[in-house]
Amino acid sequence: MLTILLLDCSESLKNKLESQGFNVESGTVGCCTGVRKLPSQVYEKNLFIYNPESCSEGEEYLGKSVLTKSDAIKDLTPEYDLRHLEASIRDGGIFLSFVNGLSGVIEKQNRIYQWIPFMPLIEFTSDKIAYGNPLSQYPDYKVDYLLPIITTANLSYPVTQKLKPPKAVAYPGECDVFNLFQNGRGDCLGVMIFRGHGGLIVLPKFQSNEDVIDTFLHRVIPKIFDMETRDKLTGLFKSNAELAAQEELGQLLNIEEQVRKKQESARVALASATRQKLKTLEADVTAKQIQVYYDHALKQDDAALYFLYKIIEAIENKFGGEAAGINAVGEREAWKAVKRLANESYRDARHAPKPGDVIKKWSTAELKQSIQDAKRVALAYFSTLFKPVE
Repeated sequence: MLTILLLDCSESLKNKLESQGFNVESGTVGCCTGVRKLPSQVYEKNLFIYNPESCSEGEEYLGKSVLTKSDAIKDLTPEYDLRHLEASIRDGGIFLSFVNGLSGVIEKQNRIYQWIPFMPLIEFTSDKIAYGNPLSQYPDYKVDYLLPIITTANLSYPVTQKLKPPKAVAYPGECDVFNLFQNGRGDCLGVMIFRGHGGLIVLPKFQSNEDVIDTFLHRVIPKIFDMETRDKLTGLFKSNAELAAQEELGQLLNIEEQVRKKQESARVALASATRQKLKTLEADVTAKQIQVYYDHALKQDDAALYFLYKIIEAIENKFGGEAAGINAVGEREAWKAVKRLANESYRDARHAPKPGDVIKKWSTAELKQSIQDAKRVALAYFSTLFKPVE
């Protein structure tokens, strides 16, 4: 029977799992709060989930060796000993932990997690791209049941923690360490470490760790633990309500898989379209000039209108005059507004202003509006370089 101990997880997660029929209890280790409170003996559980999300109340405890000094944590339940946890894992327990960024000091960050048996050392990183292990090659395919939680789409980017797991030891036909996520240089961002009959799963932070926990419990755990009482008639019999719920769940999981594949395809298409956009704009002389003028306008308030005017002038030169430019690009009102204010402010807006050239000093509101008007014209010009999507 699956028995779950939630450690430093939200109360809402506990309530959700209880409503789904799981045998679950919750407690806190105390590394982030300075107070430990466990609900029962750890050797009475076979699944442990650790998801600390805040250390705002107990930052002072991070500087202490929280599990070796008696005064580091106030233990409200000394009768329940975490030292049995290693044996519980070796006897077949599974420990799932999420490495959340909780401290900007690496020693403190490690102390939040180093109490976990077999936990690898944490180091800081900042990775905007992460890769999931497809688990398709030997020996990785032996843990392909973990695939539902090896998704990079919902990771919290940038990934700010990397791991230093032990080297895998290959036994006859077996391997004990599997990297689940990595960055561009091959550093480990997530790992599965087998020890004895159980193991430790360490995952990076996701946009919603609780969604991953839900997936883990419903799609991974059933493949790790034999949750069905196949030797009993009660396990073989399925009620009508059970069959209906199972069918609906299957349909939803199928939809979820289809959506995931479409999301991946859309991300590839978006990245390709972005590269093509930049290539097209880079190849157009006028577009490059516009970007330079726009950047100067944002950086030089005292000469901003001159550079905004130059954006309009560059487009006019491209099409052979104002009328042709407006006809091709549109945004007539914005076009005229930029030129009008520039000409009111300078004697000759075609040349860079000199000291004393200002006839009318523009207001902050006028400058802000002119920047918006010039931006509208510039973006409208960019759109002329691309064909409509069919």
